[in-house]
Amino acid sequence: MVLIIKRGEIEAMAVSKYAYVYARIRARMSELMDERRLRELVDTRSEDFLSSLMDTTAAYKDKLTKAALVGVEARKIEITLKEDLIDQYLMVIKSTEGAGAIRDVFVEFLRRLEVKNLKAVIRAKAAEVHGTGTGTSTAETPMFFPVEDFFKRRISRLTEADSVESVIKQLENPYRGVLEEALPEYEKSKRVLILENALDEEISSAIREKVERLSGADKEIARKIVGTEFDLANLMILLRCKSEGIAEAEIRKYLLPDGFSFDFNLDVGAMNDSISAENVSSAVQLMPASAYKEVLTGALSSYEAEKSVIPFENALSRYFLVTIKSILRGYPINIGTIIGFLYLKEIEIRNLCTIAVCKENEIPAEETMKMVML
Repeated sequence: MVLIIKRGEIEAMAVSKYAYVYARIRARMSELMDERRLRELVDTRSEDFLSSLMDTTAAYKDKLTKAALVGVEARKIEITLKEDLIDQYLMVIKSTEGAGAIRDVFVEFLRRLEVKNLKAVIRAKAAEVHGTGTGTSTAETPMFFPVEDFFKRRISRLTEADSVESVIKQLENPYRGVLEEALPEYEKSKRVLILENALDEEISSAIREKVERLSGADKEIARKIVGTEFDLANLMILLRCKSEGIAEAEIRKYLLPDGFSFDFNLDVGAMNDSISAENVSSAVQLMPASAYKEVLTGALSSYEAEKSVIPFENALSRYFLVTIKSILRGYPINIGTIIGFLYLKEIEIRNLCTIAVCKENEIPAEETMKMVML
């Protein structure tokens, strides 16, 4: 007996996977702030910022009200907004129960934030141990994404460890194994980048594996989004290494193995000149022609004026934002809309936290706008 499924039936099945979560995403998408609203918040007087932010959405108002804030308390605002971001992830994960491969992708996307928490612990501990910090006071304790209840790993407790090595010994897998392997090299150079890179490789590999389990259009669109993010991560690894004078051979060890537009490790002909360049400016100028090179070239003058790679990071982040928005155009009923929403929500919260810090420190609006991703 041959089972015949018509194209319309296949499309109906594809849509049915997303019907529930898609409806919930569309409702929340309408609450995301546009450029005009963000500019209004930047221009708002510090004493009016909190009330203006609370007027943005009901979700923010409820959470900020419960936080019992007094004025612009940037730290409390950041903690509260991060809770809202995690709520969105958990909504998506719960809404995709029964769609195994799809749900698994979003669990790994959420785990990205746990990795960020762990990186923050390692950076803080390294700074403390090597004399560039003063300990783990309240002001210096990292502000974690609240994912511990989901993953059941108490990363926040590791701030009490007395060394980076102690942090690693108290971890569980998947993190302990990859960090133990990288620890001897870290101990030689004291470069936190070595440990961060080990974590990046682990989570990027896990995400790639879950994406490859998807089928059809879902796999294609997820590959594009994830691959673009890996491309941008590799570009920043390259530029940071160049800015720190790290040798070419060592740079190659840090690059993530896969990207979307090109593979830094395999496509030697395309990136070899850039990786071998003497400095940051030359690395940008020697890159093969691409949208990435165009973006980085546009930020080159700012880098040369500031001698900081932050203008490059901001430029690439804005490029990624444009990429996500283009994928969302028309709100297609596929995994791209859900991934896109979560990224946009993450960017919005990063923007709001930036504005809050600027308000608390009385930084002028024109300077604040340079740090906001539009």
